[in-house]
Amino acid sequence: MHRSLAERLLAIAIVVFATVLTLYPIVWMLAASLKTNSELFSGSVFELGSAGLSNFTSSLSQRPFFLYLFNSVLAALVSVVVTVVFGALAGYSLAKFHYRFSGAVALIVLASIMIPLEAIVIPLFLEVHAFGWTNTYAALLLPTAFNVVGIFVFRQAMVAIPDAYIEAARIDGASEPRILFSVILPMVAPSAVVVAILTFNLSWNSYLWPLIVASDDGLRTLPLGMAAFQSAFNTQYGQVMAVSIFGAVPTTLFFIAFQRHFIEGVSAAGVK
Repeated sequence: MHRSLAERLLAIAIVVFATVLTLYPIVWMLAASLKTNSELFSGSVFELGSAGLSNFTSSLSQRPFFLYLFNSVLAALVSVVVTVVFGALAGYSLAKFHYRFSGAVALIVLASIMIPLEAIVIPLFLEVHAFGWTNTYAALLLPTAFNVVGIFVFRQAMVAIPDAYIEAARIDGASEPRILFSVILPMVAPSAVVVAILTFNLSWNSYLWPLIVASDDGLRTLPLGMAAFQSAFNTQYGQVMAVSIFGAVPTTLFFIAFQRHFIEGVSAAGVK
């Protein structure tokens, strides 16, 4: 049934309104990063400020933000690689191998998604302290590198793949790792991109765990560095906005690079 003109106009109006609500904070942040404090609270949001890029150069020179950037990128990439590789291995096992208690294991994996980091942060820190990893990259990267959501997403994607592909590969003499990484994983590439983007974003925005294990300024990630900068310079809103833009650029670029595959993966998951 064709929708009436009024229904289409209403749908367009809702989309436009939602878009404005979404983009306004971003536009405000961009405009504020170019203004002084006095200009920020007077005049139009869309007016260009006189500060220009000085807020960026001044704020980025007051703390080692590029070192914070390196730490965040390193932690995010390690988390992505670990989650994709081990999530694919575990998901393949749960989806295509039928063994005793495999259903119970899948339920445990699903249940563990609901356990927040805050609930296990104390025993996790005690474990890190026992290994002598406090204030090291090992403590920053390894304990929270794996995202259990990866197992669930990969399992759901691999369940839908016909077993005939796997049987054909086995007849050709392929090993199970070869079947997974050469046959199955390319078929669930959109789901792998979804896992990678979700894991990257989760690791990038992580605040509590780096705060606990990294008291050394050289090990701080961008969220910690931005929080410390805001505490020290909380009246310089233009500089705070400039640092916020600096921290948002990497995740934006990462998503733009893989957005097509991300949308395909989310759509495929919705169909299933």
